[in-house]
Amino acid sequence: MLLMFPQFSRSAMLFLWCSCAVVPVVLAGMTTVPAASAPLPPYRAPYTPTVDDELLQQVPAASDPDVLRMKLLRDQLYRDVSNLRIAHQLARAYIEFGRQVGDAHYMGYAEAVLRPWLKQPSPPAEVIVDEATILQFRHQFDESRQLLKKALAKDPNNAQGWLTLATVDMVQGDYEVAASECSKVAVTGGLTIGLVCTSNLRSYLGHAEQSKTLLTQIESTADGQPSTFVSWVQGLLAETCERLGDWEQAEVHYRKALALTPKDNFLLIAYADFLLDRNRPDEVLPLLQNSVQSDTAFLRLALAKAALRSPDLPLYTWSMGARFEALAQRGSDYFGREQVRFALYLKHDPQAALTLASRNWQVQRGPWDARVFLEAALAAQDPQAATPVLAFLRQTKLQDPVVDSLVRELARIESSRGRSS
Repeated sequence: MLLMFPQFSRSAMLFLWCSCAVVPVVLAGMTTVPAASAPLPPYRAPYTPTVDDELLQQVPAASDPDVLRMKLLRDQLYRDVSNLRIAHQLARAYIEFGRQVGDAHYMGYAEAVLRPWLKQPSPPAEVIVDEATILQFRHQFDESRQLLKKALAKDPNNAQGWLTLATVDMVQGDYEVAASECSKVAVTGGLTIGLVCTSNLRSYLGHAEQSKTLLTQIESTADGQPSTFVSWVQGLLAETCERLGDWEQAEVHYRKALALTPKDNFLLIAYADFLLDRNRPDEVLPLLQNSVQSDTAFLRLALAKAALRSPDLPLYTWSMGARFEALAQRGSDYFGREQVRFALYLKHDPQAALTLASRNWQVQRGPWDARVFLEAALAAQDPQAATPVLAFLRQTKLQDPVVDSLVRELARIESSRGRSS
């Protein structure tokens, strides 16, 4: 059984493209962060290229094995447009490649392939699951959940549906429901995948050591498994080790995962965040130098430039803001976590960051969503604003040394204010 494995909890799945106009940066229609004044070259206003050999955008090489496979499947579907099996394979290929390289165009391509079946009065369950996966990618979690429940009502043995539904509920902090769905994954997709699902969930609930033990056991018996599965397990082990404060082992697992899937965008940005946390921004630049088309990766490059006090930081800040504006103009709204970090660390606007963090918390409640909310509240010197996050952390007992430090610092500020009043 071939399943698409979910990415790491820190990934916001933000993939945009730069609008080259010089415009104010409007974040999610709620908070406006002042843009820089009109910049000098190499910043560009909209223009028409005058030479044929000007590089406008880098695209995957035609010789890339994944690109060749998509072309083969596309040609087969052109010859047999009603073949659901081929259409399903092509849609999955687009979804996987889009997630791997950080390019949301491929989700649109997948939807176009699925559209004839989605228009049917009763679409096949696997088509509904694929569409739900695309909506999950876009952070349209409520819509994704509705479709997944519809698909699972038609096909209760659809392991991909249960795994995707468990992922959606974990992202939104509904851990009790996710636990039940992980059990369904074990029944329908096999004990090993079900255990990985459960192990990941346990790391959110104050049982990171137990999670590490289970994942290590799975790692030791993973011979013969697809590289994507082993990389998934290694990535989860890396994050679990981070929650335990075991930075050395976290890096070991990140490197093992990257050796298996070196182009995985979610894995690259997870490791980039690890390097930023370890005060190693100089290593982020070569890590992500070929990933500038992914905006999650581009943000990490900008954060690394900021940490290094790089002279071209204004270019990266302006470009990131223009990308947010381009997405906002298209009506897309699935980039809250990244907006918070942009406002806080590149625009240096704690109040805007706090507003965005509060809004993002209504949509997703993963460990990184909690962290950026606490960071914004601390920067704004507003511990009370973090009350819903602090209550959630008390309930779930999340282990995370960075989050724990932020909680202690907010409590110190609140206590000092109480003593002075």
